[in-house]
Amino acid sequence: MNVRSAPGGFSLGAFFVVVAMALAAGPGRAGAAECELPGPGATARVARVIDGDTLKLADGRHVRMLGVNAPELGHEGTADEPLARAAKAALERLLGADHRTGKTAAVITLHVDRERLDRYGRLLAHVSSGGRNLELELLRQGLAYQVVIPPNVALADCLRAAERTARTAQLGLWSLSAAGPTASTAITHGGYQRVRGRVERVLFGATWWIEFEGGFRAVIYPEHQQYWERQTLAAWRGRAVEVRGWVYRGKRGDWRMRLPTPDAVLAPSSAR
Repeated sequence: MNVRSAPGGFSLGAFFVVVAMALAAGPGRAGAAECELPGPGATARVARVIDGDTLKLADGRHVRMLGVNAPELGHEGTADEPLARAAKAALERLLGADHRTGKTAAVITLHVDRERLDRYGRLLAHVSSGGRNLELELLRQGLAYQVVIPPNVALADCLRAAERTARTAQLGLWSLSAAGPTASTAITHGGYQRVRGRVERVLFGATWWIEFEGGFRAVIYPEHQQYWERQTLAAWRGRAVEVRGWVYRGKRGDWRMRLPTPDAVLAPSSAR
């Protein structure tokens, strides 16, 4: 979906309408209650739960569940992120896995969206088991964050509603100050984070930049600008805004975050 926006881009409301139309149009339509895609999908047997959003199949493939990002388990001497063990344990329970080894023989149903593989070669799919959407279950418990990365947006509305419910009830990650947000002036590492700070400048060019106090910058690339409204972004100047996504080092050594859709924004405050 490498489509540049028309001047001004689509409004946030238009984005939701486009997604809703896509869901209603055919095979990608989600069930209102359980975020289930209709049709048989593809069945597969799970060998092991790797973490809160990743499975290893019996045929050796790895599945990265679409629509969610669970906290990372520690590796190479790093500590677990908050509730990483709880997210993995929840997924193990849903699949009847051994909590000590993560091993299971559960049969799942895989529903791919438009993009089938990530950059690591993992299969990208919505996953259901026993009639339950696993992403939905994690979001309901506050054990994962919703992630919307075009072109895989088929269940965005349903998963968004589940996350909103957990957030309102302050469940799981939403109850922990250790889970974020991190101040834009205090970022010390990369990886998935919630970041909050005051916006100093918004720059519109071939690429759109939102510059926060402390040097942190959010970036909206041309292929994603269709989901945003320039007027809304311009109004962020001087406001406290909370965004979420993967933080990485830019070429200048600054901390950056890509914003694919408005789902990456949690709190653009009106207070100046």
